[in-house]
Amino acid sequence: MKFTVITPTWNQAEYIKDTIESVINQTHKDLEYIIVDNNSDDGTKEIVEGYMEKDSRIIYIREEDHGQAEAINKGFNKASGEIVCWLNSDDFFADDKVLERVNKSMVSYPQMDVLVGDGWYCDKEKHYTEYNHSNRSNRKWVISRWYYIMQPSVFWRASDLRLDEKYHYVFDWKFFAEMFQHSKVVYVKKPLSVYRMYEDNKTGQDNAKRKKEIYELQKELNNSKLNTAWCKHVYKVYEKSEKCGKPSMKKRVDFVSRVLFHITGKRICSF
Repeated sequence: MKFTVITPTWNQAEYIKDTIESVINQTHKDLEYIIVDNNSDDGTKEIVEGYMEKDSRIIYIREEDHGQAEAINKGFNKASGEIVCWLNSDDFFADDKVLERVNKSMVSYPQMDVLVGDGWYCDKEKHYTEYNHSNRSNRKWVISRWYYIMQPSVFWRASDLRLDEKYHYVFDWKFFAEMFQHSKVVYVKKPLSVYRMYEDNKTGQDNAKRKKEIYELQKELNNSKLNTAWCKHVYKVYEKSEKCGKPSMKKRVDFVSRVLFHITGKRICSF
């Protein structure tokens, strides 16, 4: 089966070589690799073009966009693969046989719509820091409250579903919450990707803006008034903490969130 791998990027020349090489060195060769670049000015263009000279499977879109979600949607709209995924330009596949294993699973189980794997977190220097299990015991509704999956370890059969471009932090969360609702999802106990976690990336920026989007997403999904109310409270605490310069306020509300998460069976959460 043919894969489409999409990488959105903007000024990440420091990391993108790892990303590109993890894709083009896959043992499964039937793929197209779409890189969508928001006019990077840090040498990314030269790096990508250098790889394009050696690999005709790379499609390079270099133009202005209005955010990561729009960039990925451009890739979705151009994709011709039967299986689709996206890999951010600071992440990389866990090894060179990832697509081979995913392909084998998708071929063997045609009723499967989505495959979710485990993954590793690493720091800027690629030192592995934590293993992320895909939590395969969770019920489908859990993803609407808790974004527990590792995004670059998810692969799905091509569909018309697109990212909501009004979101900056939680567009992927909404995307998979909607996808899982109507799909046959299968989990595998294998690491499929490595997610680079550091303060500069969006996941590492656990700030009031992100908490506001979590609240807005919960309100939009309309699954639980109680959870939505809690997410609004957490957002307001984060906002006040940043205005007052008191990070201890965040720590206290985060602790309460973890307690509520466990005692309510994952029904109240603002992670």
